Amino acid sequence: MNTYDRIAELAKQNNGILLTRELAKKGIETWYLTDLVRQGRLERISRGIYLDPSYENFDEYFILQLKNDRCVYSYSSALYLNGLTERIPYQIEVTVPRGYNPSHIKGKAVVHSIRKNWYDIGITKLKTVQGNEVKAYDAERTICDLVRDRNNQDTEIFSKTCNVYLRRKTKDIWKLRDYAQLFGISEKIESILELINYE
Repeated sequence: MNTYDRIAELAKQNNGILLTRELAKKGIETWYLTDLVRQGRLERISRGIYLDPSYENFDEYFILQLKNDRCVYSYSSALYLNGLTERIPYQIEVTVPRGYNPSHIKGKAVVHSIRKNWYDIGITKLKTVQGNEVKAYDAERTICDLVRDRNNQDTEIFSKTCNVYLRRKTKDIWKLRDYAQLFGISEKIESILELINYE
């Protein structure tokens, strides 16, 4: 297997995406990528990130996070990634810690800023439709975010999300309560739990 075949195999394993840092670990020099771009067999997405254009499913979520490691998928994007809604979000939503400058991603995503001590709460790894892992808030954190921002949320989606979550076998009510306490919304979460019966 020559180097070009190895690169093609790596692209196949990564849903068409190649990272120069990963290739370097395998001893593949970057000039091969430059040559493949020149031939039209690869596209340079960003510094250190390349895409095989023969792959039709461009993973927007994965690429955005590769370029912006501090972005965590939240709100409608986290609902979708957690399987709490079938509705594909109109816009990607991410959360960053306060003090992070998100000017380079405005227009590509709705950016929420949160105090630093709340930023890490509930971060998990979830798979995109294309099978790539991205950082997103877990279901319990996402519910808390929606409750905290309830005035700006669609009432029907909010209600449906709560119902879907509370009927899940994988729900973790105690984790939800722990998060609610940290965010100072325990009463609001308890009122939701009282309204909807769950096992």
